[in-house]
Amino acid sequence: MTPQEARALCLLPDRTAVLAELRHRKIGATALRELLERYEERPWDTWSGVVELDDEHGRRTDMAVHVPPYTPGRRLGALIVLHGAGGSGEQVLPYFSALGERLSLAVLCPTAQLPAQRSNNLDVAGIFGSRFRMPRWDLTGRDFVPAALRWARTELGADPDRCALAGVSMGGLATWNLGMRFWHSFCAAVPLNGALSVWESFGTDARTRALLPNTLPLPLFVVHGGADEQIPARFDRESVDTLRALGHEDLRYEEVPGGGHGLETLGLDADGPLFHRLERWLGRTYRTPRPAEIHHRADEDRHGRAHWVGVDGIVPGKAAEVHAVRTSADRFEVEVSGARRIALHLRGDRLSPGATVGVSVNGAASSVRFAPDLPTVVDSYRETADPVLVAEQIVHRAVPER
Repeated sequence: MTPQEARALCLLPDRTAVLAELRHRKIGATALRELLERYEERPWDTWSGVVELDDEHGRRTDMAVHVPPYTPGRRLGALIVLHGAGGSGEQVLPYFSALGERLSLAVLCPTAQLPAQRSNNLDVAGIFGSRFRMPRWDLTGRDFVPAALRWARTELGADPDRCALAGVSMGGLATWNLGMRFWHSFCAAVPLNGALSVWESFGTDARTRALLPNTLPLPLFVVHGGADEQIPARFDRESVDTLRALGHEDLRYEEVPGGGHGLETLGLDADGPLFHRLERWLGRTYRTPRPAEIHHRADEDRHGRAHWVGVDGIVPGKAAEVHAVRTSADRFEVEVSGARRIALHLRGDRLSPGATVGVSVNGAASSVRFAPDLPTVVDSYRETADPVLVAEQIVHRAVPER
């Protein structure tokens, strides 16, 4: 079975039939995990068009797509671009097509829809007013952004370690917020004329700002028009200053003199100086697939996972925090606050079946035998279609009270 066939099989609707076929072929958990993450170079066709995309709520939208010409020896990546209020994917795609061609990135531009559930508009009212009733992005990651990311991996075979996120205005706000919550899913984030939280016009948004350190491992290229009156540049300046003070190692900030709120005012035309700086920077970004140390904060269970560790049972109204270190191949040390449980997503790339794995949670030590499980591999791949996040065993532990 080829890697492409294995990935397609795992995504078939009938999970029972998938497992039966894998067992019939005598493909076990570790062998399947290795197949799913193996890369086979194959040419792709260049094309542009509009496809339909479904989110987890069953809503449907159009996504404008541009796939660049095939470059031998280079794997296709993806750049997901989020438009601003009142815009569309087709409208924003032309601004980024040239960048995609230079870097072998498929450019995917979904169109936002109205919220799946009634909303009080608190995420956008600070900019557009409480009566704002236009389509918008879900800042908690329940709509078309994860769907576009999954589509890039499953339909285009995009390199999961070369998937970047960008957005302008309302899309820049979403880029910041999704980058904070799901930083482990992207190789880079490029917010343009965005903000961490529009409510900081009235004072510090402590809940949102508590998540900002999550972006420390995520390369950031922040662009803002110096003359933007709708979302003033001071929003991004403050976030950039905070991250620099925290020691962010790959952060660029470009404030465009005279640049306004419109994307066309930022000087991102192909072959312009800012375009070339962004091209050089983005061209070298790759996701670190399995870091040995993870710091992560979450204010809801939905984004409690980062790479191989996750938390749930998060205390309402407070950001949970986890610091996890893989001190050796078979030992994990985890410190947690603000959550009731942790999960470790184990893989066999550094563990042998039957190995004893030591786990310490807030100083409480325990151990577990590593037992690769085929359904776990299938289910974890079906969840995100990201081979890097596939687990062969998931170990759950309660967080002891301090």
